[in-house]
Amino acid sequence: MGEVNVSKAQQPVADEEELVVGSDVIYSLLFGFMGSFVLRTAVVLGLPDIIARAGPDETLTLKQIAAQLKSKSVNEFELQRVLSALVTCKIFRCTKVGTTLEPQYGLTPASKLLVTDNPHNQAPVVLFQTDPASQAPWQQLHRCVLYGEQPWKSAHGKDAWKYFNDNPGFSKCFNDAMASGTTVELIAVRKYEGFKDIKTLVDVGGGIGRALETIISSYPHIHGINYDLPHVIADAPTIPGIEHVGGSMFESVPSGDAIFMKHIMHDWNDENCLKILNNCERALPEKGKVLIFDFVVPPNGGIPQMFDMLMMAHTDGGIERTEEQWRKLLTTAGFSTINYIELLQEQWLIEAVK
Repeated sequence: MGEVNVSKAQQPVADEEELVVGSDVIYSLLFGFMGSFVLRTAVVLGLPDIIARAGPDETLTLKQIAAQLKSKSVNEFELQRVLSALVTCKIFRCTKVGTTLEPQYGLTPASKLLVTDNPHNQAPVVLFQTDPASQAPWQQLHRCVLYGEQPWKSAHGKDAWKYFNDNPGFSKCFNDAMASGTTVELIAVRKYEGFKDIKTLVDVGGGIGRALETIISSYPHIHGINYDLPHVIADAPTIPGIEHVGGSMFESVPSGDAIFMKHIMHDWNDENCLKILNNCERALPEKGKVLIFDFVVPPNGGIPQMFDMLMMAHTDGGIERTEEQWRKLLTTAGFSTINYIELLQEQWLIEAVK
């Protein structure tokens, strides 16, 4: 296919203001990746943990931090550059004390969420999303448009689920990220008052059971069934009140009063979502509920529209849906009353009644 020649007369000419505004948009997007990898560097080096060991509100000097890194040849000049970047990104704070005004580095609300023993630790999410295996499909996004190829498969020769199954270490990285990323969301989810009337709750695609654990901590009368693929369930810890069950949601779903799915449906196209929802419908009693925690794309796109690109890069047919798309999917599967409850910014609990 030959190049398209555009004459000088046809080429768009921007005035100075447009040039500045347009360049700002382009370069903000283009270099946005830098923050992600500076963040990864902090986690890999264990910098939040090093500072946290001194105390949540304490600060450490460059040399004090360097002394605790796992290397005998730490380059303090390069470490200082990384720390300065992390201060700029509001991951750390910097104060200058004493007569020498030596910089000392402390935690911020963001870096406290990267400390290993924080129950809301977000470090696994950082490690998964910045892992080379997770990044590679983004280089193939154009092939999805040009040839209908799935970017993850283009990058790795197999879809994400097969890749996880064949790479246990990376599968654990993914499951840890999903369990970690769920903590803040579930603080909002457990505010749903409908849990009071549920006796048995099935979490479809529940990973290692952290979502159910959080819900049941607020509603201890609930018997939880954590349902996921057998190789995922194999890594699930024993949690009081929760039964771990291995299987495929495309074949069947355990019975319960309600079925919960958090960020599961957006991984699949409509055909596969209907298979899952039909199995849910069969597993529920009359008036049973499906509870779907997911994005609902607003008319102006917003944040969910960018997450839709993540679905394109990492899944085979996954998509973030509008309210109308959700309604069509659920009514086709046999659910009638559908309620939308906004729990976080542009993330909703969709309550569908059989």
